[in-house]
Amino acid sequence: MADPDGLMLAIDTSTEMSGLALYDGRRVSELVWHSGRNQSGVLLEQITHLLSINRFEIAQLSAIAVALGPGTFNGLRVGLSTAKGLGYGRSIPVFGVDTLEVTAYPHLGSNQPVRAFVPAGRGRVVYGDYRYRNKRWVRSGELQNRTFDELTYGLSEPTLLAGETPANMEPDELASENARFARPSMRSRRPGHLAELGWNRWINGEQDDVAALEPLYVHGKRPGS
Repeated sequence: MADPDGLMLAIDTSTEMSGLALYDGRRVSELVWHSGRNQSGVLLEQITHLLSINRFEIAQLSAIAVALGPGTFNGLRVGLSTAKGLGYGRSIPVFGVDTLEVTAYPHLGSNQPVRAFVPAGRGRVVYGDYRYRNKRWVRSGELQNRTFDELTYGLSEPTLLAGETPANMEPDELASENARFARPSMRSRRPGHLAELGWNRWINGEQDDVAALEPLYVHGKRPGS
């Protein structure tokens, strides 16, 4: 195992809710905002702002964690290209993390499986089913791209639902014997969780090949259809 010593920046622009975090293995500072589809116009400015209010400079960054998706085309492209640019420019490691794993992460204490989801536009969501194995969430099966009304499709056991709800959708209407939504404060992703997941990969020496990192998009034909 590695013994990282430094400052990690986490970048999550998977959806219209963007987030950043700074993490040193002990303390975390987060910044979350509604970016809409304008991630490219404000991301570097927000990174500079987060560093400034924490009295750091970009030269002090030691590693980057970035959410790879699923998510929106533009958001993922901007986030990953920024992470790669900082990684190359500073000669520091970059760790790609599944966006849905970030969503499931805070529910490690749950005894139930988690169905994590992100909005896919036009009232659709992309979701994955996660089970707790070997001290981490592991996805079982393929990602699914369905309408929000189909979010509970195929659930055969009590499952916790967590994710960013599409606009104008009411999650409580889907609650059932096998589907329970996490509390609103626990449904959405936190960049601090992305930072912790990236930090854990750093500790375990799981550095990615920066050139090979690619975003996972959600558009197109529904898997399995």
